[in-house]
Amino acid sequence: MLCYIAGKVSKSWANYCYFGSLQINDMHISKFNINNYKSYFESGDLELNEGINIITGQNNAGKTALLQALGLSFAANHHKSTKTLPTAISRITGGSIANIEFVISKENLSTYIFDHFTQILLPQIKDVAMERLNGQSFFDLFLKEENIIVCTILEGTVTSAQLKGLDIINPKTTTLYNVDKASRTITAKSQTSSPSTFFQIVDLIKQRMYCFQAERMSIGNSIFGENSVLKSNASNLPEVLNILQGDPIRFERYNSYVRKIFPQIFQISTRPFVNNQVQIVVWNEDPILERSDLVVPLSECGTGLGQVLAILYVVLTSDISKVIIIDEPNSFLHPGASRKLIEILKGHPQHQFIIATHSPATIAASNPKTINIVRNKDAQSYIESIDVSEVNNQQLYLAEIGSKLSDVFGADNILWVEGKTEEICFPKIIEKTTDISLMGTTVLSVLNTGDFNRKKDSDLIFGIYEKLSSGKGLLPPAVGFIFDSEKLTSTQKSDLERQSKNKVHFVQRKMFENYLLNPKAIFSVLNNIAEIKDLDLTLEKIEVEYESIKWNKEFISQKFVTAGKNNTDWLINVDGAKFLTKLFSEITANRLTFDKIKHSVALCEWVIENSIEDLKELQDMLKSILSEG
Repeated sequence: MLCYIAGKVSKSWANYCYFGSLQINDMHISKFNINNYKSYFESGDLELNEGINIITGQNNAGKTALLQALGLSFAANHHKSTKTLPTAISRITGGSIANIEFVISKENLSTYIFDHFTQILLPQIKDVAMERLNGQSFFDLFLKEENIIVCTILEGTVTSAQLKGLDIINPKTTTLYNVDKASRTITAKSQTSSPSTFFQIVDLIKQRMYCFQAERMSIGNSIFGENSVLKSNASNLPEVLNILQGDPIRFERYNSYVRKIFPQIFQISTRPFVNNQVQIVVWNEDPILERSDLVVPLSECGTGLGQVLAILYVVLTSDISKVIIIDEPNSFLHPGASRKLIEILKGHPQHQFIIATHSPATIAASNPKTINIVRNKDAQSYIESIDVSEVNNQQLYLAEIGSKLSDVFGADNILWVEGKTEEICFPKIIEKTTDISLMGTTVLSVLNTGDFNRKKDSDLIFGIYEKLSSGKGLLPPAVGFIFDSEKLTSTQKSDLERQSKNKVHFVQRKMFENYLLNPKAIFSVLNNIAEIKDLDLTLEKIEVEYESIKWNKEFISQKFVTAGKNNTDWLINVDGAKFLTKLFSEITANRLTFDKIKHSVALCEWVIENSIEDLKELQDMLKSILSEG
């Protein structure tokens, strides 16, 4: 559904300005908060800027309620928690209240006054006689290039509105001025007790705000008409597109946007329908074929298309800057289509966009001016503003360690592990362990664990992980690091544990593959590879080869051979990856090379299902780390 506070718009398409020549945003919201509304007791400040602003947060955190409040026509819907209802017999007092600050240019504000009013009411300002405000001196004396109007809205009604920074004598007393539109001057008339004209100016500003909700839209048909303003629920989209179709140049630009987002669509058009209605149709075949019989009504197309058509109409046809609020633009859209929509929005900098999303792809494509996270704790939603430069830095840090925002976005915390094999296998081990659960923890591999083993690099690398895990960013904290013990001395291990503040843990064997050295698992995996079925491998053959090479010096230090070939020592200290590489090669006569990720994962899956006790050490380690996290 499209929530739109309707305003009067010129019916002449010639009055619309092409976005390429209109690059100035002369009005935007800079700050907003909402109190005693739905999940918000006290929201805290939503910090906004020109251009694209992102609001993000987990599902049911309060993003949609915040956007509804930003539409400024919200009804009473009081917050319910122990804050407002401490007992079962308590009653809520007070209303749902929003406080908002609009930044508006001097030219825009003076245009509002001279174009919309024959009389205005201005506050009485300290040390300024009302006669001094005759002519245009009010604008010369008090208006800046950018002015801030501060207002309070109680359940959709403006209850206070004032220009920030004025030293007002009495907010309940105003001076009435006559407005001469021809000479564009004002003349003092009398003193009154009526509210200032800033109340009406806020109402005019509200007419420049749209709120697109992430809801399914049924907008395929509507009555013919001459209204070029899109209604609150977009129900007259066919009507306004039919009017837009009369302007071939602008309508072609509209269709070019549609094609950028949906390359499979050649064109959108309208046509007469029954009962004096007009219908939107989609051309999936090239119109040059003149096969109008093949067009598809919008009502029979995917749900994301109608939402995009409505958004594009508002963006393209607005001749003045607007505040455009979009809830989940990625809803019902392919990620690629969502990114293209964002790119088109970025090409219209005269508008302020406020976008709620939980899609990391949308955030990355937006390159937003501001990011605000909505969080919910103890049944209350609140807003936390994020430094965009810090978020950008975090994405650079992620790139340094081989990850991206989409890998970690939405996680409660991160468990960093040795490599891709562990990244895949550890969640499988956890899933089969009844008394532990990931529960919001994302398991990710580091880019190069060797960086941690070199003293000159380890401080730098841990600094990166520390920055990723702290501060007001989009990323969750690191719950721990699990590394192999490979080639590390006791001193090196201790140094890494100290540097990481005891977040680094080491598997008790040389490497993860050492837990997978089960002959039955190896037989099962090899026996399921079609390319070597003709070898007729048996468990006995594998066990013989396994025993014949296991103590070779290329896999195990000879001190363990001299000490008596203890099988427990061998499992702990052998180079499991090298051993499996040699074993696969010998058993298959060099026809199969051991794949560290593919074959290790297959071995792990067999061990989990058939010999889970082999993984008891890892289960205990994971349980300890996740329970502490």
